[in-house]
Amino acid sequence: MKKYLLLILLASFVFLWCAKNDLSTIDVTTITDLPGLQNAVTQLSAWLNEWMASTEAIQNLVEQLQLKYVDFIATIGDADQTIEDQFALIQDMFDKQSITSYTLPLRAKKLWMTLPQWMNLDKTLSQRTTLHDSWYNSTVLVYTWDYATAMQQAQVIAEKAHLSVSKNFEQAQALAKIGNIAYISGLDIGNLSKWIVYINHELLDTNIDNLLSVSVDQNGILTIETTNYKTN
Repeated sequence: MKKYLLLILLASFVFLWCAKNDLSTIDVTTITDLPGLQNAVTQLSAWLNEWMASTEAIQNLVEQLQLKYVDFIATIGDADQTIEDQFALIQDMFDKQSITSYTLPLRAKKLWMTLPQWMNLDKTLSQRTTLHDSWYNSTVLVYTWDYATAMQQAQVIAEKAHLSVSKNFEQAQALAKIGNIAYISGLDIGNLSKWIVYINHELLDTNIDNLLSVSVDQNGILTIETTNYKTN
């Protein structure tokens, strides 16, 4: 009898612990200020030290919290380094467990970079790269659907993030149209006129830390790339 009571008691503790650490207890819609957001991020960070639930569920929650944070700082005009450090620690946990983040980094969200709607993420082509103790960070997200949707979504993303069509790319398109070039870094020149590339920099720019781009090829593949070079 004591053995059965012990098993029941243990099961009760497990149930209560899981209930306490249920991701659904963090309701992003009820967060109305930065202190409330910091509490939620702190709570999530504490859970991750001991428990990894569904990776996708955690990443979705981090995504919602980061978007809420971006909205807050856009209103008050100041970033909160403590919260950003907590987000960075969560990302470090993912990196240490080789868990790929199929979402935009916070630095890109703060520049109003967004993800496309109605398109499928290709996880085999998407990737995140970190080198030299976070000195270099690059995130590449690849989406597929039809060509018209990809072009429309690329324009929406570019307008919100204040990206412009690459001048270097426009020159390549112009040369391709008159037949003056036959090869550009492996691109299919015959279909180059169907491509679009939006960027916040040009090829030789050296005075920008966060490089953003969104492009669409002739097959309707939309690629978002964000790269950060830390200078300090």
